[in-house]
Amino acid sequence: MAKGPKVDKEELLQAGLRLMQKSGKPLRKAPSNGTAKIFTLPNGETVRARTCNDHIMIVIADEPHLDAKLNIEGTDWVMLTMPETPRTPGPVVVYLLPTEKLISDARQSHGAWLKTHPRTNGRNTTWNLWFEGEGHPWNGYAKKWEEYRIPGAASTSDIKTEGLSDTELKPNPSLLKDEIGLSRERIAKLAGVPVEAVKVSIDFAT
Repeated sequence: MAKGPKVDKEELLQAGLRLMQKSGKPLRKAPSNGTAKIFTLPNGETVRARTCNDHIMIVIADEPHLDAKLNIEGTDWVMLTMPETPRTPGPVVVYLLPTEKLISDARQSHGAWLKTHPRTNGRNTTWNLWFEGEGHPWNGYAKKWEEYRIPGAASTSDIKTEGLSDTELKPNPSLLKDEIGLSRERIAKLAGVPVEAVKVSIDFAT
């Protein structure tokens, strides 16, 4: 099955930063080399910001062996922001992961995966930790890392509307239909009722 369109990385990042702010852990941009997005917490600890449109923590090794250097090293924490529904604008899920814990889990899960004798031609340097699923060292991280999930709510939809002119904020039937549909699904999920039971109305006169 072909994958759908992606949510903009910058929108995911900004939504993640907003949720961190709401949770009492505001991040401040720090100087960094290359394209790495490094921030600092009020206590001076460093945070590497990562985003992913799917529910996966992707770790890149510089060489195909278990003690290779990983691209998540060098900070105290890693903040991962993902859409609540993969590849879908709206609410986000944010994790603030201790880097040492993440490195340990990545090496352990990748080592276990290699023991299954996958067809990698011996050059696999992309290590994936899946949030969904269960029963293997490389999946089920939504539950394994539950304590590191940042509470509260933030949405990429909020980021999109910031800074727009009055003209740009005029009703767009296509966008409204999509947003209403997503809102109905979220409300139905929270209320434990069918989507058909949720009705949304908009009064443009207010």
